Amino acid sequence: MKIVAFIDLSLYSHSVIDHPAWLARGRQASVELVHIVSPNELAASNLAPVHPAGAMLLQQTDDLDAKVVELARQGRDRLDAARTTLIEAGVYDVATRLLEGHPAQTMVQAASRASIVVMGKRGERADLARLPLGSNVERVARGTKVPVLAVSRSFRPIKRMLAALDAEEPAAPALDALAGQLLPAGPIDLLHVGEANENVSKTLDLGAAKLRGAGFVVSCRTEPGEAQTVVPQRVVLDEADLLIINAFGSSRLRSMILGSLSSELLRACQVPVLLC
Repeated sequence: MKIVAFIDLSLYSHSVIDHPAWLARGRQASVELVHIVSPNELAASNLAPVHPAGAMLLQQTDDLDAKVVELARQGRDRLDAARTTLIEAGVYDVATRLLEGHPAQTMVQAASRASIVVMGKRGERADLARLPLGSNVERVARGTKVPVLAVSRSFRPIKRMLAALDAEEPAAPALDALAGQLLPAGPIDLLHVGEANENVSKTLDLGAAKLRGAGFVVSCRTEPGEAQTVVPQRVVLDEADLLIINAFGSSRLRSMILGSLSSELLRACQVPVLLC
């Protein structure tokens, strides 16, 4: 299993390091830590204009050169520190990459061969600015079929998981990914938001059997209402430490996650969210 983790200089960076350690510990997994120096960072410094097509027009000035060097140095320092943290946590197959480019585009390219991507819900300048929550998460999820783990600001042990599924949809890539040992096995609740019927019950039972075969302890629940309201409520009531969404399909949940309500759900759920 290959884990790609995107490390920036935000308050989320420590959590982005801790979650790959949880994913990889005791398993045959490699971790690739990636830091991206983006044109937006230089433009925000009023040191370099950005071409409308996205290509940075580098100015040969001492100030610009110094800024590029400083950003690269900060990125390299953060990568080296993250690698040391993972090795101390018992994860020894760790590589680092320092890249330049627009964050979302570069993330999609870097994630193309990953088994799972780990990134913060917000980026660097979102700690203070009111930037859209989950904007890069949504772009990466749209641009790749790789599972994306959007982490909260701080890590807490993952003791219980909640998987929000559309049990009326025949395919459930999230269940296939979990059964394929994408995550360490543990207690998990399968939640269908909508009306209960025979097909929903059958789908949940089949999913539960699949996960039990992979070592999970599973319970199932069907709850009426709207997903954007019910899911965050169940995260709190069930004391879930991780929310899993079946994001790659034609379901209502996918429309919610990869649409106008994505920021609302990521904000409402104070736990990491896995899109798969």
